[in-house]
Amino acid sequence: MRIYKRKGSPNWWVNWNDQSGKRHRRSSGTIDRKLAEVLAAQWVKEDFMEEHFGKKPEVLFSEALLKYAKVHKRDHSKHFMEKTRYRLKMLSEWFGEFNLSEITLAVVQEYMDERLANVSLATVQKDVSTLRAILNKAYREDFLDKAPKFPKFKTLKPRDRWLTSEEEERLVRSASSHLVPLIIFAVETGGRLSELLGLDWHNVDLPNKRVIFRKTKNDEDRTVRLSDRACAVLAGFVSMEDGPVFTYKGRAIKRVKTSFDNARKKAGLDDVRFHDLRHTFVSRLVQGGVQLYDVMHLTGHKSLDMVQRYAHLAPNYQDGAIRVLNDRWHNLGTVDLSCVDGERLSA
Repeated sequence: MRIYKRKGSPNWWVNWNDQSGKRHRRSSGTIDRKLAEVLAAQWVKEDFMEEHFGKKPEVLFSEALLKYAKVHKRDHSKHFMEKTRYRLKMLSEWFGEFNLSEITLAVVQEYMDERLANVSLATVQKDVSTLRAILNKAYREDFLDKAPKFPKFKTLKPRDRWLTSEEEERLVRSASSHLVPLIIFAVETGGRLSELLGLDWHNVDLPNKRVIFRKTKNDEDRTVRLSDRACAVLAGFVSMEDGPVFTYKGRAIKRVKTSFDNARKKAGLDDVRFHDLRHTFVSRLVQGGVQLYDVMHLTGHKSLDMVQRYAHLAPNYQDGAIRVLNDRWHNLGTVDLSCVDGERLSA
């Protein structure tokens, strides 16, 4: 075993050969030589135990979580900062001192039971989904012999609340003046709240009636054509070369939870969330006869799965299928169905 420094690195590196003669080279991650020596001795011991006894070295969940967080932050930076880091913090507080091998089905179930006392099932499902992703990554990287089993969830009915024209009018009348343009623009574009609040004048092309939502949930830019009503919203602002479009007292709006909650309660729409304005956009398109494939591209979804739940709103929903059955029936000719097994059907 040799401990040394590499050119350009302040940390100590370790070089050793295992029992089969295979060379290993690894950074200790520290500038402290004594600590590097301790780590090196531990790695050599772990190699020996795994080779002779088939025992993988124990790895703390907190280490696996940090590895997962680093990759997720790199690949999905915006989503990480807005949501994932808070979920990882919760998981770290609960599982941080566990070794990966200690996280069993029973442990996961205990976590779920505790969380369900304070949050919804949907939130717990997202927590457990992230936990599963962390452990599966650890398994792929050979830190676990096998990934643990997870409890099965009942399928949650997707939310598809949308506003009628009358409900939208009530909401607009009840909203604060700075919130009204945001509500209308959401209904007319189907933009997510994060996309709307992140909209910059640099990405507004009013003469050509379009805007570009940057860094969407799917990490892809999306160009959206604007309706006349959406254009009217933007035309009501003082246009600038750059800077946030939706502002309050000259500053970018960062969140709308309080103002939107006040508006929906005043309008008597207690069950409405801001994201339902996006559902409203989709529902109106489908009701107007727009094909689901086109709706998918307008909303920025990756597949038809997310918009398929609106299919029943289409004006010709299932008409084609019924037409096929009717045509087949008429082509069969006259068939007497007035009796079955020789007995006359009752009226």
